[in-house]
Amino acid sequence: MSNARIAELVDGIADLIDAPDRHQAPLKTLAHVEFQLRVLGLLCAAAADAPTTLTTPGSLDIWSRYIILHCRSLDCETCEIDARLVAESVNNEVAKGTSIRRMRNQVFHGGPDPENVDLDALHRVVSDNADRILKICKHGHVSRPDPFFIRVDDELAALNDYSEAFATYWPRRGPATEVMRQDILEALRELVPHSGDRLLESFAIDIQKDLRGFAERESVQVRVVPSEPIAVRWDLRTSSGTIRRFDQFGMTVDHTRVWYSESGSKSYKEFLADICNWELLKERLLEQLEEQVEHESQISEELFPNLKRYITDVPARVRVTEGGLGDRRDCTIAEACELITSQTDNYSSQTHLIILTGEAGSGKTHSLLQFARESLAYGKELSPLAVYISSSGTSANSLNTLLDASMARTRILDKSSVLALCRSGLAILVIDGFDELLGFRTYDDPLSGLKPILDELRGKGTIILSARSSYSEARLRRNLQQHPALDWPPRVTSLELQPWRREQLRELTSRLAVEATEQNMPTEIRQLLTTPFFCLAFAAWARSGRIQDFLQFVVDSCLQRERRKLRGQRGTELFDSEALANIFSEVAELIARNAVPEISEEDLELAASMALARDLTNEEKRRLSSLCGMSAEWSEDKLSFKFTHLAIAEQFFARQVARLPHEQAAALLFNVPISTLCAQLIVSIWRWEYGETPTGLVNALQEKVEAVEVYDPRLPGALSLGELWAQVYGTGDGPRIARRITVEDLDLDGSGRVTLEGAHVQNLTVGKRVELLLKSSYVVRLDVSNSSTSVLIGDSYKQVRELLTYNELAVGPVKIKQALGLAQDETTDASEIDAYFKANLLGGAPILVSSRDYAPDGDLRLNWVLAYGLDVWQDFVRRMKEEGKITLERVATSGRRKVRLRLTEKLDAP
Repeated sequence: MSNARIAELVDGIADLIDAPDRHQAPLKTLAHVEFQLRVLGLLCAAAADAPTTLTTPGSLDIWSRYIILHCRSLDCETCEIDARLVAESVNNEVAKGTSIRRMRNQVFHGGPDPENVDLDALHRVVSDNADRILKICKHGHVSRPDPFFIRVDDELAALNDYSEAFATYWPRRGPATEVMRQDILEALRELVPHSGDRLLESFAIDIQKDLRGFAERESVQVRVVPSEPIAVRWDLRTSSGTIRRFDQFGMTVDHTRVWYSESGSKSYKEFLADICNWELLKERLLEQLEEQVEHESQISEELFPNLKRYITDVPARVRVTEGGLGDRRDCTIAEACELITSQTDNYSSQTHLIILTGEAGSGKTHSLLQFARESLAYGKELSPLAVYISSSGTSANSLNTLLDASMARTRILDKSSVLALCRSGLAILVIDGFDELLGFRTYDDPLSGLKPILDELRGKGTIILSARSSYSEARLRRNLQQHPALDWPPRVTSLELQPWRREQLRELTSRLAVEATEQNMPTEIRQLLTTPFFCLAFAAWARSGRIQDFLQFVVDSCLQRERRKLRGQRGTELFDSEALANIFSEVAELIARNAVPEISEEDLELAASMALARDLTNEEKRRLSSLCGMSAEWSEDKLSFKFTHLAIAEQFFARQVARLPHEQAAALLFNVPISTLCAQLIVSIWRWEYGETPTGLVNALQEKVEAVEVYDPRLPGALSLGELWAQVYGTGDGPRIARRITVEDLDLDGSGRVTLEGAHVQNLTVGKRVELLLKSSYVVRLDVSNSSTSVLIGDSYKQVRELLTYNELAVGPVKIKQALGLAQDETTDASEIDAYFKANLLGGAPILVSSRDYAPDGDLRLNWVLAYGLDVWQDFVRRMKEEGKITLERVATSGRRKVRLRLTEKLDAP
């Protein structure tokens, strides 16, 4: 090793072993003696530069014995003498008749804290040890300090423990840091044998990590000795002060983790529940939750007085896709939540990430609040509770700060302790409005704030995120698949809130004595009655006597309270309904363009000036901030404004699009992706205003999307075009063509040939009288269960991943050909096979397969890898690995050894 590297190592080691302040608590100084022995033992192991017999994490006695037996690796008589003196320093007396070894063992067997310690003698030991270890290091016997010592955050840290998936290193200050670098793990596998008590040691590491959220800083002291209980001394942080604790832990013969409490052996979960004061925690979480429920109720009451309460009796339904909730495809939200709760203990080395999507007004918040309330009900013992976090109105700029801010009022939990409860299966983290959080406001990198949380959960726990659109979910899925630095990719389940069915509308209206017969209902209204928000609006409209058209009634419902608040000094209204609606429309456009949920006070005034085509008076500026359809929040000492309900924002954005000339509206939608609901609203408003569908707008947007030279199916314009095209041309007669559209659900009905060129569709349903021609398209699932396979023209089937017929779901080219009755090719083009595998790798969840033969190992979601036979898939994986396009990473799981297929940036999309 060069002189510069020796000097760098010496400086780092000097900092690690330096004697602490002589006035430090004796227990901490005792722990530092053990740390000094660890550092010296690792120096001896590093000097050997060969496989060692050291076991990690090790204890005072183990490190002392190791140094005595292995200091010969230093190959220096002077250094060997110094090393033995350090190892034997544990026998020095630091209290009458009590050595360091005896005192350290005493406190970690439940004895009292050290008393009558000779602080001078204790400090003399750590000072002498520091001098001797530093002298050994300066002699330069260590040729390769890593992987025993590495730099973490520009600070030298010593090895604490390692497993197949990660290693932990102790710096001089702060908690142990987890390291997942493959070069470090490979080196450790070569040099450090696994001890026979790896499960116990891993348990000790988890205890240390879990206690970070409950303990005073740097107060946790852990002792691990094989065949003995894990002993932990630490200071519990409470709202009324600090409580000194001593706890012991162990494992049963079936590896169950237990806590040895004063009243007997209990589960480790019961320990965590004990230190967080379980029942009091539930009370405080429920108090916060009720405030959120009251806030949501006030918003609904302002819009639809005396109607919102009827929604709770109408069960919402969800579609479950691609995840860990079994093969159930359609169930109530309550049933889905029960399944989620029942599976919190299932450990599969992957955090269960559940993404709940649904249009604005579909009931996401209502459903999650109900789930959280149920979980906090009394009498459920230690069943997992839902920690509900709302991003609405928050000024947090990350999930970390949002969690800390939301939990502060409990005076029990913070971010670290919430994640400890999640890892143990005692809590489910619920983030409502994930796509509204600051930092996630553009869809380019939704993983940026989620990654630190996933890393801390380390493949355990359950998170539920809600988002308005499947677009944000698709971006997150793709981001999870391609992110090169993600150490713990989650297992993703999609829950999509289903549109309300006719029976749900009738169930609601029957309680309100409102008639909802489809015969008397205009098409534009019928198409909107798929969410609770618009069903309530319809009920209120029907009860009002139907003087206005429906959409105008919804707008006026949002504005009527605003007009009463916006009165001048003489009681006159400052803005009439039309002016106020125009202001809200301009605000909706600003919010959509900026991809943020709120705007500043200055932007609100700007929007009003643009809507009125004049400057505002001082009185108008002053009164504008009292809008109640817009909620005001303090953010960085400034007021910001957002719509109180997302459905209101969608309504006014659609109104703004309909007000603009075709070219200007197309330019807006080219840059702003719209939802299914927004597309429905645009079409409905267009029909009311102009008596026709917006075909001119669709054509103008089609031209702009086709003109893009470097096309990406995630282009906002392609998403907007897909949603609008589905509404305008999904049903019709005669030939229809769509180019470069991206849409999740597309129902093709009517008659005639439909050509989709360069389209990306998640779920495509085709009616009986439609012919479908696909060109350069990608369809995840094609549903012909209500028509027949004859609707497919030519080789369109090659662009379909799954084909649903009336009697089977065919997955992959081979099965699809069989379902279509086509002869199998004797030889298949290699490029076609590669394109198939690449498309599935890029578009699906993280791939976890057997390390022996790359088979799915029982995971039915990965059966597509067998489409051409296991040998073809194995050949593909090997080729991609040789080309550097796929890396294989070991994963710590139960059962057969598995590897994770991680894509590199070199894997080109098919």
